[in-house]
Amino acid sequence: MVLLVGTFDGLFAVPEDDDAPERRLDATVHRLHSTAGGCVAATESGLYRTTDGHDWVHVADLPGAAVSTGVSPDGERWYVGTDPAAVYVSTDDGASWRELEALQSLPGRERWRDRAPGDDASVRTMAVHPGAPDRLAVGIEPGGVYLSVDGGETWSARSAGVHDDVHHLLALGADEYVAACGNGLYRTDDAGRTWLRQDTDFRDFWFNYFRESCEHDGTLYIGANGWGPAAPGGALFEAHDGEVDRLPYPGENESFPVSWAVVDGTVYAGTMDVRDGFGQYEPARILRREERGWFEVATVPAGARTLATV
Repeated sequence: MVLLVGTFDGLFAVPEDDDAPERRLDATVHRLHSTAGGCVAATESGLYRTTDGHDWVHVADLPGAAVSTGVSPDGERWYVGTDPAAVYVSTDDGASWRELEALQSLPGRERWRDRAPGDDASVRTMAVHPGAPDRLAVGIEPGGVYLSVDGGETWSARSAGVHDDVHHLLALGADEYVAACGNGLYRTDDAGRTWLRQDTDFRDFWFNYFRESCEHDGTLYIGANGWGPAAPGGALFEAHDGEVDRLPYPGENESFPVSWAVVDGTVYAGTMDVRDGFGQYEPARILRREERGWFEVATVPAGARTLATV
């Protein structure tokens, strides 16, 4: 199994012997998504697919940048979220795509565009869980959380109580999601009908900017960027059995974890520089969780905004 790292400066593979990462794709990568047959990459120039991590095939040229991906549990439905905000589906392994147009008619759609930092909002994240195969949850940046129970044909707003700058949705169960947002970490146990903010219980409340979370063997891994008296600097939290621990890691005064992956039972984190607009084009560390704590195993040329395995 190989660890893949997507950045604004291309896609890289981290060798098992901890040698220097190898460039595998020249593209601005927004999201990597492991599948049963390999991995897909949502990029500025469309969707790419690989079966071995070495050779990548361009499988979709969509209107706008491909920002997020999702796959149904049976592998028959591929989803792609884009910027400008739209959702597309393929039922033939990416050979053809159809827009799920109901997203465009949602109340408040124009408000997403008005509040977006660019020309429009984006479908920043998607979440699918085997326990609810027809259910698709999406996070709009900025716009909140929306849920479909019929594969994206119709949508319901599930944004009450969650910050609307949604960066990542993690599906822990059919009804359980964790939302990493620009202001806070939130959790729902009823498919988004209600949300409970989680980070107010952390020991350092100033670390309240979140990009992504990861669950492995009952532990939730979270990285945050500090504001106020905590800035500049990052934090790495591990939550399990009702307890939250903050662990040190290499570069915590300069970077914060923004992406996660599990390789052969070991958790990895990708970081991004906290300074100057998060330093997305500054070199970034790849970290590995070992018995004694977190250690640096590699660096990549730009912020490690997404990790996956193949």
